[in-house]
Amino acid sequence: MATDASHPLSENLTAVLFDVTDGVGVITLNRPDKYNSCDLALVTELEHLYKEIRYDDSVKVVVLTGAGDKAFCTGIDRDFAMDNRQPDSPFMMDDPMLKLGPKQADLWKPVITAVNGMCGGGAFYALGESEFIIAAEHATFFDPHTTYGMAACFEPMFMFDQMPWGELVRMSLMGNYERISAQTAHGWGMVSEVVPGDQLLDHTMEIASKLASLPQIAVQGTMRALWARRNMPRTQAIATANHLVEIGNRPEALAEGQAFFKSGVRVTPTVR
Repeated sequence: MATDASHPLSENLTAVLFDVTDGVGVITLNRPDKYNSCDLALVTELEHLYKEIRYDDSVKVVVLTGAGDKAFCTGIDRDFAMDNRQPDSPFMMDDPMLKLGPKQADLWKPVITAVNGMCGGGAFYALGESEFIIAAEHATFFDPHTTYGMAACFEPMFMFDQMPWGELVRMSLMGNYERISAQTAHGWGMVSEVVPGDQLLDHTMEIASKLASLPQIAVQGTMRALWARRNMPRTQAIATANHLVEIGNRPEALAEGQAFFKSGVRVTPTVR
């Protein structure tokens, strides 16, 4: 595998790490002593990476993970005061945690999230905008807001389509009294796959590398169709499908696919 640890986007980062291997950009939340919780530097650097990756054709797929094995991310750092300057109008608000989500930055390259420990609170801004989630066996999920006297609002909204309604309600209300295991989350379909912790990154990279080998305009067009249906009523989403087909089925992508078919090479599918 060809790893570029000196990628230009990796320069001047303090709270996240970035490297590229065979078309897969790995973003690592790098505050393990704080359970990879979010301060202003982390969310700002993450948003910057998301936006710049849109212009970098060497990055076809993103893997998002956290440093260490204790936590993926535990939301906002309670010891750090975000810039709480807000507009005077009650109808406008700046939430810096929105920077955790790749779709907020208009990034339409696949993002696979590898959860390697505790995952709570504000981490759901990122999970809710990931294509899918792979979790270590020891990963746990929770939302502590109510325990600390705060309403959980953005987080359950982002996770609304990731979890069964009753389980989302229970997690959001119960605060620190309960945590969801990776195995339980997998049973709900919230987590795509559960693997041993020491295999998490390698396994996620293997999947991401396969995804990076596909014609990318076809991948991105498929993503837009999926998210259109997720975000719109069925009839409105279907009305966009022809436009997405026209945009996503570019001649060069079709030619790439046909060339692969004519080569006689056949992939060996993984049965999950």
